[in-house]
Amino acid sequence: MPFGSFVRQLGEGADSELLDRFIVGEDQSAFTALVGRYTPTVLGTCRRVLGHTQDAEDAAQAVFLLLARNAARVRRPSALGAWLHGVAVRVARKARRRRRRVQPLPGSSPPAAPPAPSWEDARLVIDEALAALPEPLRAPLVLCYLEGLTRDEAAARLGWPLATLRGRLERGREKLRARLARRGFALAVGLLPVLLETPVAAAPNWSAHTAAVATGTAPPTPAVAALATGGFPVFRPLVCFAALALAGAATAGWYLTAPPEPIAPPAPKPVARALAPDPQAGLPEKLLEGAWQSTAAGDGAVRTETLRFVDGKHLVWQVHLRSPGVDTNATLRGRYELKNGTLTYQVTDRWAGEESVRVRPEDALRKYQLTWAKDRTEFELKNADTGTVRKFRALKDKETVAPVPDALKAIERKIQKEPKYVGEPRYLLLAFGPEAKFLVWAVSDGTTLYVDRNGNGDLTDDGEKFARPKRDHTSGTRRALTFTGIELTEPGGTTHKIEVLTVLYLETGSVAADVLAQAKGRPLQRALGDLWWGDAARTAQVLLFGGAEVVCRPWVSGRSLLNAAAPAEFTVQVGTPGIGLGSFTAFSNDQVPKGAGPVAEIEFEPLVAGAKPITVTVNLTDRDSGDKFFARVTVPDGVKAGVEAAKVKLSFPNCPWGPVGASTHRVDVKPK
Repeated sequence: MPFGSFVRQLGEGADSELLDRFIVGEDQSAFTALVGRYTPTVLGTCRRVLGHTQDAEDAAQAVFLLLARNAARVRRPSALGAWLHGVAVRVARKARRRRRRVQPLPGSSPPAAPPAPSWEDARLVIDEALAALPEPLRAPLVLCYLEGLTRDEAAARLGWPLATLRGRLERGREKLRARLARRGFALAVGLLPVLLETPVAAAPNWSAHTAAVATGTAPPTPAVAALATGGFPVFRPLVCFAALALAGAATAGWYLTAPPEPIAPPAPKPVARALAPDPQAGLPEKLLEGAWQSTAAGDGAVRTETLRFVDGKHLVWQVHLRSPGVDTNATLRGRYELKNGTLTYQVTDRWAGEESVRVRPEDALRKYQLTWAKDRTEFELKNADTGTVRKFRALKDKETVAPVPDALKAIERKIQKEPKYVGEPRYLLLAFGPEAKFLVWAVSDGTTLYVDRNGNGDLTDDGEKFARPKRDHTSGTRRALTFTGIELTEPGGTTHKIEVLTVLYLETGSVAADVLAQAKGRPLQRALGDLWWGDAARTAQVLLFGGAEVVCRPWVSGRSLLNAAAPAEFTVQVGTPGIGLGSFTAFSNDQVPKGAGPVAEIEFEPLVAGAKPITVTVNLTDRDSGDKFFARVTVPDGVKAGVEAAKVKLSFPNCPWGPVGASTHRVDVKPK
């Protein structure tokens, strides 16, 4: 779980209660709960600083040992995560200093020129720059970027008005950026949360063993004991904030000469996986395109069913049941056939919320009689077995999603010549330039990355095999291979660059990707979140860098929605669409002038029949997360809530990356 979400879900009193139980009653179960809760934060910090799994685990155990010894001296239990994060940085640095330095071979001569700055050099520079900021500017950066708090939450934590928090956050970012630029490191500070909110898995029973070591029921290793000795005033609030600030800066920015620990996004949610079309299945009939919804209410419960014919062969059926105290979701995906008014549906996959559920054979096959209304905006489905009838209506003003750019429509996903792979190959296709004429295949077989650097379709050419990743990081059953600085050259001499390409092998067996690349003369663009490697060239996602068609869209990975109960941040990205799930390549917002950003016209449907829709217009000028724009939106009273209950028209006048056409999207409104 991301650390910021984790803090918000716990509430202010949970850590205080557990600490009190441990301090007053020596309740070891309370301390074990704290260790399990903060293992991702502490272990993740130690791994980023040390870059070595065993050293990081020793350092993390020492951190919790120090917590057990100093629990009564933690003055702000509500900020325990910050306290632990700061101690983790100090201990990890101590572990790094204890390492034996590698001596040069006898007779070797120093290089003629200083080596290029390394990631370790950059980390120190960032630490110094952030530590040099005055506390009023440093504190909001720590809370918003390390703890993942919203601005409202950070302001409440610090006891400041929201306007004060926003102003100091902006000034802090700019001063940090200026300090780093003077040191020769130009980076996008705004992507701190993307890099920091990364859950880190520990080995089985690691948390329980660590709690035993910290509470004295198991002996620490000599390395852990040594790291937990020495006097440093970890209990002073000011030092705590400074140490935390130093820790956070270590992973700031979009990229450096070498990247931080690989970012491992969570496995795709069932809805994202279910809605992925099969490129070989063709398109659904024009009449079936879009989403269809049926809503039934009674006895205080609302049942919403949504059908989507995602391609010519696959249908996704989503059921959302909401009543007092109950909010459940089920998602089914299967093959369908519509013939002579009979819809035959063979369920192949089923999820209850996020959990995969076995499809029972007796429930797999379903048949319905489909009857269209005269205007073709709705149809009825009658279950052939039960006789139950449900009426489905087209969701209003069908969402105009970003279309596939014209330059990509004629691309043939085919490789001319491939090497002999060691493992199962996974495929991505990168296109560069406004006309997408330069195509670069990237293929990973689990140990080696192949990149068609000259774009001729032959992956066996010299210089296109990368067997040594910049980082090879394993965490439990998750493995991440990160490659950096891959130069690409067109036959005419035009050059492009893949700054970072990460292959993420997840516990589920899926393989995700993180790609940061730059077309010549264009800004950096990144695809991250729901991007997955294809299992064949014909199913590969296609990413476009430097494309001519720039669009705005709601932030998909974060599931942008509105909340009728309280103001919520509505977030969008600006970039270039590609082909396939997760192929959107977003621009960093650093180039956008202060106060500029996309515009969202949000239309709400009133509860009173016949009343005019209520429209709210907001300027999305806040930019706290690098490639995202957002603004707080208050849902008016007296409007409908539910799935895709609001219509949002997005535009971006004077977009620095090219003209943006207006697009319309449906978004959810969370009910009170």
